[in-house]
Amino acid sequence: MRPEERRLAIVEAVIPLILESGTMPTTREIAEAAGVAEGTIYRVFDDKHALLWAVAEHVLAPPRAGEELGASLTDLPDLPSKIRVVVERMQRSIQRVSAILMVVRQQATPEHLAHAEKRGGPPEFVVRANADLLTRLTAVFELHRDELRVEPAAAALTLRSLVFGSQHPGMTGDAPLTADQIADIVTHGVCRKDSPCC
Repeated sequence: MRPEERRLAIVEAVIPLILESGTMPTTREIAEAAGVAEGTIYRVFDDKHALLWAVAEHVLAPPRAGEELGASLTDLPDLPSKIRVVVERMQRSIQRVSAILMVVRQQATPEHLAHAEKRGGPPEFVVRANADLLTRLTAVFELHRDELRVEPAAAALTLRSLVFGSQHPGMTGDAPLTADQIADIVTHGVCRKDSPCC
């Protein structure tokens, strides 16, 4: 197994272990799930925090995210159908990312937290993942440019904002917006067709 394959195997083994338990697995559990020797983990990663950072980066920016999104939309007939699928995928991703980042935060040492605060702003891979997501969303709307009254990039930003805002644990109401509700709001707005605001 090549070093990059070993690294990927370890990272991908950690994700379901964290999602199942909500805690950081032991190196023994990781090694068993990845099919490597326990000592291999720290030959690939400097420490546990470096491993968790790699896991966070992987769930935020899965290597095949663009291809998988494109494949899931291929046979859908219209923009509202595509938006529903996109939202459902984003909602699942947010749940996974939130669970992983919770553990990353729990495992972070005061030194790691101080370093993050000193740098200011989110890690570079978070910025890159968000930019990549907006690019993918814009591409979805670009296919329906003639149906839009705003630029595809503005529609993409609106969709991302609605999904993220409705999933944020500190900002939701009684229940987060569903994929159907978000698709309807993005494609039709919040006013009735017979309303003066339309």
